Amino acid sequence: MACTVSHDVVIVGGGIAGLTIAWELARAGRDIVLVEASEYAGGMLRRGAVAGLDADLGAESFATRTTGVADLVADARLPVQLVEPAPAGAHVAFRRRSGRVDRAPLPRRALVGMPADPLAPDVVRILGRGGARRAAQERLLPLSAGEEPSLAELATTRFGPRVTARLVEPLCRSVYSQSADSVRLSALHPVLWEKAQALGSLTDAVAALAPAVRAGSAVRGVEGGLWRLAAELEAAALRAGAVIRTGTPVRAVTGTSVQLDDETLSAAAVVIATGPTAAAQLLYVEVPAAPPVGVVVTEIVADGLDAFPIGSGVIAAPDVDSAAKALTHVDAKWEWASAALPAGTHLVRLSAHAGRHDELTDAVGVATAVRTLTGVRVSPADVRRVVPVAWPDAVATPPVRAAVAEAAATRGIRLAGAVAAGTGLASVVPHARALASDLLSHSTPSEGARHVR
Repeated sequence: MACTVSHDVVIVGGGIAGLTIAWELARAGRDIVLVEASEYAGGMLRRGAVAGLDADLGAESFATRTTGVADLVADARLPVQLVEPAPAGAHVAFRRRSGRVDRAPLPRRALVGMPADPLAPDVVRILGRGGARRAAQERLLPLSAGEEPSLAELATTRFGPRVTARLVEPLCRSVYSQSADSVRLSALHPVLWEKAQALGSLTDAVAALAPAVRAGSAVRGVEGGLWRLAAELEAAALRAGAVIRTGTPVRAVTGTSVQLDDETLSAAAVVIATGPTAAAQLLYVEVPAAPPVGVVVTEIVADGLDAFPIGSGVIAAPDVDSAAKALTHVDAKWEWASAALPAGTHLVRLSAHAGRHDELTDAVGVATAVRTLTGVRVSPADVRRVVPVAWPDAVATPPVRAAVAEAAATRGIRLAGAVAAGTGLASVVPHARALASDLLSHSTPSEGARHVR
C-alpha cells in the first residue's frame, strides 16, 4: 500500500531552478523535498571527462544582463570563482556574394544581433556598405505602436534583411535554440524592448544598453566549469536541510501532492521546475515535441587552432552549410581551461543544427564542421575524442510556456525554470529566488522542520 508523507514544499525537477528554491526554503526552516527523475541533480549543468578535464556538457557560461548568478553565489557562499572570458570575443561566419565563407568579429556594441552603430567598421565588415547604410536608417523610422511582430520581422523591417540574416538569426539560433521568426524581442530581452519603445528607436535603445565590450564578453563562467555551480548549490541545499532524491520519477502532480511509483508526497505547495515538455506532460498539456538540443564536446590537436583564429568561438549564418550552428573554442574563451590543457591540445564545443546532431558524432563530421566554421585545416586524425550529448527537453517556446502556465495556474501549481522564466541562468535564477521568497511569505515552518545554516 502506498504511503503518504507530508512536507512544506515538494519541488519536481533538480535543475538550477529547483536547487535554488530548495536552498532558499531549506535555509529558512521549511521542510523541503526535491525529486529528480535522473540519477543526478543539476539539469543542463553537467560534466564529462574530455581531454583530461571535467568539461561542461551543457551550459558553459551565463549572461551578465542580471546579477542573479553572482548574487546567488555570494548569498549562498558557494566555493566557486566566477571568471571573465578572454577579451578576444566571438565571430560570425557568413557567405559573401562570391560564395566564399567569410568570418568576422561580431560587432563590439550590439544586443540580440542589433547594432548600436550600424556604420561602425566592425558592422560594415559584416553587412557591407549597402547593408550598413540601410541599417543606419532605423533611427528615422517610426516605431509602430501595434502588436509586436516576431524578432525576424522586427529586425528586417527596422534594420534590413542583412542584419537579420548575418547577425540576428545566427545569434538567436545559437544562443536561444530558436529561429528569430518564432520569438519576440520582448521575450528574449524585455529591457531592450521597453527601452526601444521609450526612445522610439532600436538603435538608440541598443546604444543605451549595450556594453562597450567585444561580443561574447557579456557573459561569465565558473573556474573549472559551470557544472560546479550546480554541484556546490546542491551541497548547500543539503547542508541547509533539504532532502534531494534523484532517480525518482514523478507520475502525477496536483497543487498539494506529488505521486511517485509507490509513495505520495503531500505538501502545502508544489513547484514544477522541470523542462518544458516534462512540465507539460505532468500537467496533461499536449504540446508539439521540440527537437533536442545537440552538443558535441571534442578534443582536437591541430596547430591551426593554437592562435585562436576565431576568438572565443563562432556562430554560423543560415547560408553557411554546416551541421553545427555554433562553435565555442573553450580554451580560447576560458583561461583556466587553457592552463589545464597540454600544449597544442584544444577543447571545442559544437552546437548542432536541429536534426543534424548525428552528423557530428564521429571524427569525420566534427572535422568537417570545424573546418567550415573556423577555416582551419582540421583532419579526422586531429580529432582525438568526441563526446556527443543530446538535451531533449531544453527549449521552451512561447506557445508552450503559455499553455503550461495556464494549466499550472488552474491547478494551483507553481512553475520555475525556463518554462516560467525564459532561457538562461540570468533569467532562471532571479525568478527562482523570487518564487521562493513568495512561498516563504505565505507559509510558516511545519512542526519539527529542521533549520540548518
